[in-house]
Amino acid sequence: MKTLLTAMLCVSIFSHAFAQQLPGVLPGALDRHSKYSFELGKGNKMLAYARTVQDLQKFQNIDSVLILFAKEYKEIKSALAENTNSRIATYKLLENNQHQLDLTEQASGKQRFHFSAGAGEPLLIKDVQDTLLIIHTFLKPMKTKSAAVQLNEHLYFCLIVNRLEDIETLVQTGIVNAKIRQALQDVAKYPHHNLQKTGFRYNLTYGPDSDTPSFKTVETQNSPFIAIHPSVGLGAFRNQLVPNFQADFSFVPSKYGIIGYTLGWRGLFFTERNDITQRLGAQTNSFVHAGITIYDFRRPQSKRINTNHILFGIYLGHSVARRGDIFDKNTWNLSMTVATKGMFKIQPEIYFNGFFKNVMPGIRVQVGL
Repeated sequence: MKTLLTAMLCVSIFSHAFAQQLPGVLPGALDRHSKYSFELGKGNKMLAYARTVQDLQKFQNIDSVLILFAKEYKEIKSALAENTNSRIATYKLLENNQHQLDLTEQASGKQRFHFSAGAGEPLLIKDVQDTLLIIHTFLKPMKTKSAAVQLNEHLYFCLIVNRLEDIETLVQTGIVNAKIRQALQDVAKYPHHNLQKTGFRYNLTYGPDSDTPSFKTVETQNSPFIAIHPSVGLGAFRNQLVPNFQADFSFVPSKYGIIGYTLGWRGLFFTERNDITQRLGAQTNSFVHAGITIYDFRRPQSKRINTNHILFGIYLGHSVARRGDIFDKNTWNLSMTVATKGMFKIQPEIYFNGFFKNVMPGIRVQVGL
């Protein structure tokens, strides 16, 4: 049986099982990295992840590392069984001029054979690509509130190739270093922001047979945003059940923080019986409130904030519209979010006039985002 290693595999850059993360890299580790995607020809591709442009500049001579890998891979290749599995190599440069190569295989989900009349034995075709992940780890000075420290930073180069043996050919063409240099030049020319300043994150993509850069999701690394929390609820107040509708808009200064500054509106719907006609009537009261919402601070710091998980909130509101005599026009409302479970929130509250006069307690259960 002969094995044919195909020269070109026209598959997606995300055709592997690790589509949304690199092999062996923890989820969330790349959240603050910019991403660079390159086409290297003949179905080969490369992804690079760098925290800053300066980090990418520091390690832009990736060919020197590829030369080391190609040499050392040759030394172990003879001991590897030839098959159609996808090989994943993780290559790290260690201290004292040492290198570490971790090699794993993912079994192919199928076998494809090629038959040709009069050509002898059938050919077993490899139709999955190999992966080389290069990880640069280096110390980077960081400023904290108390002192300047040095922390480990990581830079990733992920090459998706038809065969790991093709790395040597890519080095000979010089295309990998050329692509990195082109990306650095295009980042410097970006017209809308100075991406060479720290604090920006973006995706830079180059299409097949194209040198035109495509910048996507250019954002600051903190990326402030507004979280919207609509909900409906049912509360207990003055010995009756009171339905309500609420809409909160929370400004979150950093997607890696825990605090949102909230402005919202709540409408309450009461039923009252007319003493003369004995008919039930509806009375509505609206409040505008402002406060602070605290989100899921128990998550790892590197992960993005989950605004669907509210841990606590405190809000002060004031009556802005009313129909009926349930509240005076100068009524205040102080409420808190004290417990959440999925889409359910428990919010105790008090209503009062002036400086905590005529205090009236209540409690609500809200259902929503």
